[in-house]
Amino acid sequence: MAEASPISVAFGKAIRQERRKKGITQEELAEKCGLDRTYISQIERGLKNPTLPVAWELAINLEINFVTLMAAALQHIPGASH
Repeated sequence: MAEASPISVAFGKAIRQERRKKGITQEELAEKCGLDRTYISQIERGLKNPTLPVAWELAINLEINFVTLMAAALQHIPGASH
């Protein structure tokens, strides 16, 4: 199995962090976005790369600005330009 890319892992961490901050479960987020809970889990672990429309939908349903979400992801990459 291929190793997850640093940006995939970072994006997943940002999604998990924001979801937990909002106090919602993976299942609740998945339902809001029209996705499967296992897909949310895989995104959060950096195993799946969501398309831009899915990333946008995640941001909307987490009630966070898309650019802010991406900036949060960059915070999880050592040495990334912020």
